[in-house]
Amino acid sequence: MIKGKPGRSLSKKEYEIVSELALRGIDIISIDDASKLFKTKKKKLWDILHRLEKKGWLERIEKGKYMVVPLQAKEGWLEHPFVLASNLVEKYYISYRTALAHHGLTEQLPLYVYVATTERKGKTEYELQNYIFRFVRIKQEKFFGFRSESIGGQKIFIAEKEKAIVDCLDKERYSGSVIEIAKALTNVEISINKVKKYALKMNNSSLVRRLGYLLDLLKKDSSGLEKHIGKYRNIYLSTALPRRAVETSKKWRLIVNVKKEDLLAW
Repeated sequence: MIKGKPGRSLSKKEYEIVSELALRGIDIISIDDASKLFKTKKKKLWDILHRLEKKGWLERIEKGKYMVVPLQAKEGWLEHPFVLASNLVEKYYISYRTALAHHGLTEQLPLYVYVATTERKGKTEYELQNYIFRFVRIKQEKFFGFRSESIGGQKIFIAEKEKAIVDCLDKERYSGSVIEIAKALTNVEISINKVKKYALKMNNSSLVRRLGYLLDLLKKDSSGLEKHIGKYRNIYLSTALPRRAVETSKKWRLIVNVKKEDLLAW
């Protein structure tokens, strides 16, 4: 949650820690790292860091790990959520509905900051500074299609427009809905060829079938996808909406559970 002005009443040891962290430009500190840096036993540090958190100089991310509030913080401190995310995990990129919004592919503002990562997190959901971070673990072979952007002076990894769409097709529950995906595919800045290339690279027949259907519906080029359908049973177009058969697509082996007019309502 947002903290107010950091307390100025610090003990000598607390001031030493806060000053040293600022001088070294340390944004994140763990109990283990602090113990080595300040040559202080962990048991004593637990109490000191807990007090600094209460006074607003530290923000606890998870057990034994803190984010350092900048010394220049005055009436409050609110870091960009993507910067916060980059400090919570090493191998990551911002994706799904969050990336769609970042790229202007949806008007819906996501409640969550969705972060794709290959790392196993003890907690997959964090609430920090009024943001809710959701970590989505993906396989190494799906960890591609992102680029770096500078935000707040830091390098942040964000899915390309096309990969954000493909990720949403892969895990629709983090997309908003298949309707938002269909809308994103109509954006003039989207490279349909790159979307298809990334979709095939995901090695997911279900994803390919859903993409193919949407491209046909939107009168976009779906060539090259049909031969990757396979001989699998029919699946639902949307995994997030109620399972009902509005119609069936023999070409894409899909049970369409969304009305076409709803998919195109925007």
